[in-house]
Amino acid sequence: MTVVSPFIAEAVGDVGRPLTSLPPCEELGHLPGDRRFLAGILNIVGLMRRGIDHVVAQREEFGSIYRTKFGPSTVVCVCDPDVLVDVARNEHEVWSAALAWLAWLEGLDTSSQTLDMSVTLDFAPHREVRKLLQPALSPAASAGYLAMASPLFERAIDSWMSAGRVDFKREIRTLLANVSSRTMLGIDDDAEGARMDRALADVWRAPFALSKNRWLSPTWRKATEGHRELRETFLRLVPERRKGEGLDLFSRICREPTDSTWLDDAAMVRVLIGTLIGAFDTTSSAMASMAYLLATHPEWQERLRAESLAVGASPGLADIKSLQATELVWKETLRLYPVSSHLPRYALRDVTLGDHVVPAGTFVWAMIGPLLQDPKWWTEPKKFDPERFSEERAEDRRHKGIFLPFGAGAHACLGMHLATIEAKSFWQKMLAKCRLRLERPYEAHHTYTPLGVVSGDVALVLEPLG
Repeated sequence: MTVVSPFIAEAVGDVGRPLTSLPPCEELGHLPGDRRFLAGILNIVGLMRRGIDHVVAQREEFGSIYRTKFGPSTVVCVCDPDVLVDVARNEHEVWSAALAWLAWLEGLDTSSQTLDMSVTLDFAPHREVRKLLQPALSPAASAGYLAMASPLFERAIDSWMSAGRVDFKREIRTLLANVSSRTMLGIDDDAEGARMDRALADVWRAPFALSKNRWLSPTWRKATEGHRELRETFLRLVPERRKGEGLDLFSRICREPTDSTWLDDAAMVRVLIGTLIGAFDTTSSAMASMAYLLATHPEWQERLRAESLAVGASPGLADIKSLQATELVWKETLRLYPVSSHLPRYALRDVTLGDHVVPAGTFVWAMIGPLLQDPKWWTEPKKFDPERFSEERAEDRRHKGIFLPFGAGAHACLGMHLATIEAKSFWQKMLAKCRLRLERPYEAHHTYTPLGVVSGDVALVLEPLG
């Protein structure tokens, strides 16, 4: 049984499916850190402009556990790998992901007291949602999604090659939004898919709203309107999807039986929206970063091309999974340009973090980013070196907390395997047809806008293979 401080239980109800968020604890004066009045704004700007380097600079100044602000919220940042693993695994049920995400997202759904996204649920309710989603993310289902995505990949690549160039960061997001509309939602109409994409993009920006007052914050207003548009659209579609035989994720979960007493159609739609939020923006950000790295390291581009050509023109799921060099570069991309910055959690009771005790209600960020480039664990951490993930070197296995691009524990990303095979499938098709280079070479850096991605537009020149 989860032990929760009484004031938290009284305030939020069931911590597995909390009814409200909790103001973060401010009694953290015993911790080192940034106490400036403008720290919350400076952190948003710093993460957007400097990405990982911003957090690394703070760790160097304050140590591996320190306090700061993000917007109006006081947070405790954890950059110690041992503590990070403990927080992520949450074996003693000390930490709540639900309350952490509600601190940013509460109020998005104006029709319900609960938000019911996977990230805003914990413990038994969270397990029920994962049980609902797992069949729709099985290997068999993933093979079906890949079959749907392949012709869209081919069509986009051929179009880019006809033009001889592509603004890759923008176009890969458009492409994956189209893929997501078909594989996740079963929507074949481009205009309808674009409408859903705009609404999802607005919801994604909610954590960056400085106010949850719709009149004071256009960002928050657009986020709530986007969520309403998605909710109303999907609720109308549930009956026909439940009766049909669609192979998209939405149709699959509509048909999935559940014995949960709270997972009615409205709750299922809220779960779907939460799943979609992380469905393709994360993958497109990582693929844009990978494009930059391949364009600036032609020797690896040739290595990936050789294995791409070796699997033939119509590879199956097993062939895609076998692309080892592509997977090495994918992992190195996620290390150099991580999409996620941290794992947000709330302390459910007083807890020890390293050498410090923090009170119940403390908002903690387990920082993934800086550990991905810590010279204590990685050889020449700023260098692009995919071989560090080879079986012979396996630098990522030096500590369980230094390479967690998809999180860990109960809240690890359910779609991480789908994202990987989708990326590998795309690059197999792209590199089997052309060589790529930057249209205007530039020295990139990591940014969070709000997802982690390489800086710049990643404009590419495409040269057909001779």
